[in-house]
Amino acid sequence: MLQPTPLVIVTAVLVVVTFAVEAARMTRMLRRMRVLLLAILLVYGWSTPGLYLWSGGFSPTREGLWLGFLQAVRLVGVLTSLQWLLRSLTREAMFGGIYLLAAPLTLLGVNRQRWALRLTLTMDFAERLLAERQDWRALWQQISQPLDAVSLQPVAVTLQIRPLSAGQRALLLLLLALIVLTLLFFHQIFP
Repeated sequence: MLQPTPLVIVTAVLVVVTFAVEAARMTRMLRRMRVLLLAILLVYGWSTPGLYLWSGGFSPTREGLWLGFLQAVRLVGVLTSLQWLLRSLTREAMFGGIYLLAAPLTLLGVNRQRWALRLTLTMDFAERLLAERQDWRALWQQISQPLDAVSLQPVAVTLQIRPLSAGQRALLLLLLALIVLTLLFFHQIFP
């Protein structure tokens, strides 16, 4: 929702504050994301029409590089916010939050307890796997090998469901109203 200038400022402040609090984790996250961020910049730069930066067949466009930069800033902002969320919540609290937010999925016939548990365990496994220092070949080899009985040890997950406060319910209703208004707006523009 932020326009480009406030988006860049808010993301820069968020990144600086996160570096001050969690420098090692933030450095690790940005190091892992550098190829994706560069790919976003290159794809936008060379595939978006606009003014070429130099004459020739393989020149990026100014608009493409700007749009790629904005997408990379958005991604860094989302990932930095995710770092704050992962830093502030325990696994059990995250499981309880996912369980509560998945309540509308029961209308579609989805077992939200199973879905939230799988997502939580996947995130926990990915965090433990990525915390180990290893190169991408060792990581790929570890992922591609079949699981053995040692790695299939049970993990206890407790469900901590806290009732939503009045402010949290109001925020959820506001978000739902904004989603409905957005869908109505797009339906009027693109009938």
